[in-house]
Amino acid sequence: MEEFTNYCKQYYTLQVQQEKQETRFNTLLENALPYTGQTNVAELDAIINCNRKIQKVRAQADDTIAARQKTVKIILQILAYFEIPAHTRLSCEIPGEMELEIWADDENAVHCIKTKTLDPLEDDPNVITIHMTDSDFVWRDDD
Repeated sequence: MEEFTNYCKQYYTLQVQQEKQETRFNTLLENALPYTGQTNVAELDAIINCNRKIQKVRAQADDTIAARQKTVKIILQILAYFEIPAHTRLSCEIPGEMELEIWADDENAVHCIKTKTLDPLEDDPNVITIHMTDSDFVWRDDD
């Protein structure tokens, strides 16, 4: 996969990941155990545990936001280099995964939508496929 294609895929992946993390954070926040004057230490421990889980999910979401902003900066630099005007939709194919459209608006906000899910590539016995992940961009729910 080529450089710009990788950034488009990374942006879309981070976008989806951030949406899931924000939903998880909001759900945890809505269901947080409130302190209402409890005096039992076990109850206080449960509240502390709940709050720590919320803080952890918020920190993960913040990390994803930072990674997404870094990716946006690179995408905008590429668009500026090629002098691609705002609102010009670029199509991007991630072989064996999906097709995307990506563009920037007048305020330099990047937008990306998945337009099509592609069938996985057939395995070629003469090709070795290595799937790599960057642990900084993987969201895990410890529940």
